[in-house]
Amino acid sequence: MSKVRSRVTQEDIAKELGLSINTVSLALKDSNRIHEETRFKVQQVAKKLNYIPNSIARSLVQKKTNIIGFVLPKITNTIHMEAAQHIERKLLANGYNMMLMTTDSDKNYEAQALDILLSRQVDGIFLFPTNKENQEKMKSIRDANCPIVLLSGGEFELSCDSVYMNQQVGAYKLTKHLAKLGHRHIAFMYGGALNTEKFKGYTKALEENNVEFKQEFVIPVQNLGYEQGYHGASVLFKRGPVSAIIASSDYLALGALRWCREQGLRVPEDVAIVGFDDLEAARYAEVALTTVAYQVDKLTTHAVDLLVRLISSKKKISLSKPVRIEIEPSLVIRESCGGMK
Repeated sequence: MSKVRSRVTQEDIAKELGLSINTVSLALKDSNRIHEETRFKVQQVAKKLNYIPNSIARSLVQKKTNIIGFVLPKITNTIHMEAAQHIERKLLANGYNMMLMTTDSDKNYEAQALDILLSRQVDGIFLFPTNKENQEKMKSIRDANCPIVLLSGGEFELSCDSVYMNQQVGAYKLTKHLAKLGHRHIAFMYGGALNTEKFKGYTKALEENNVEFKQEFVIPVQNLGYEQGYHGASVLFKRGPVSAIIASSDYLALGALRWCREQGLRVPEDVAIVGFDDLEAARYAEVALTTVAYQVDKLTTHAVDLLVRLISSKKKISLSKPVRIEIEPSLVIRESCGGMK
């Protein structure tokens, strides 16, 4: 049986070079207290032996793990995963690693994920919250002086620091744009739980533009996928004449677009369809989709800057008022909304 090779330690490097462990430790930290030539030799031997620093031991000394937790609802959500990738790159640039957990939009899994991250003593947490039920837990984490930044607004921004896209404004812009084009039968399709912020923006714009709100034009479907958008459109057109559909995601909008085209309905001449998020698929659809751009890079830059600042702060976090950074989404107008005849 072959012998399992043990992990290379600073002691191994010290023996190789005939130096003290303290000298090796300082050289690996690139300390000016060690002569440049010695530092170079130590670092070269460390590289040759494939030395990997012991982050656990280092965290005990520094009282920091340099790990940031990230909790998101679904790994299949394109926007959430794009945000996670952006944040991971920005954290690495700041000397942090990321620990990712998913909740499947379940309140119990969300609470469990937060508990696990706290048990791992992460230096901070990013969270796409999906449940009001865990709002007190989020607040208790902040009160315990663990920085937690929510990447959502509306009903979640009161108790914790947050950076979020104003989804109400996004829905308002879409609805207003359709109303200004002359649409008077504007439907709203959403997947899963009702996004109250988007719904508020939709109803507010209807009211301000003298467009009648009709409950039968509010279409819930099971989730945010293409198939649900396709099915939702078939249900919607059985309820009455519709001139425009606002979908709470680009996936729903593209599914609805497919159903309309199959039924011989022209987009945008017979019905306008708009979505949310500005996914790549929206830009290259058979009819390019008008949508609301979720500004991922801007959101994640602000979020990482805020969390790093909170970690570095000497003040107790709970003594300061939660920071709210609201980002206004932009309306991206393409072919799918058109104008009324």
